[in-house]
Amino acid sequence: MKDKVDWDAIRGRAFADVETPDDWPEGVRPVNLHGLTLLGVDQARGLYWDGKKLKTEVKLSWAATLIGGLIALFTFFAAVATVVMAVTDILRFMNGV
Repeated sequence: MKDKVDWDAIRGRAFADVETPDDWPEGVRPVNLHGLTLLGVDQARGLYWDGKKLKTEVKLSWAATLIGGLIALFTFFAAVATVVMAVTDILRFMNGV
């Protein structure tokens, strides 16, 4: 049998009653052990807080985007060159050269 959970009580005491560091944004508070009960994960490993899906995003800097683009471009050129060399070798073999 599953344990009954008093969700309203957990929601009422989900945050630690401590002072936050000065470099934290205003209004952000640490979660205590009771608050961890409000965290959930679905089958696709999506993260939820109190039943609401948390949005996570990864933004690359312009430099990382540029480097990634260059790597993709040069990988494409290498693939094209490999295909061209293979076709050239096949044609040479067929011509007996």
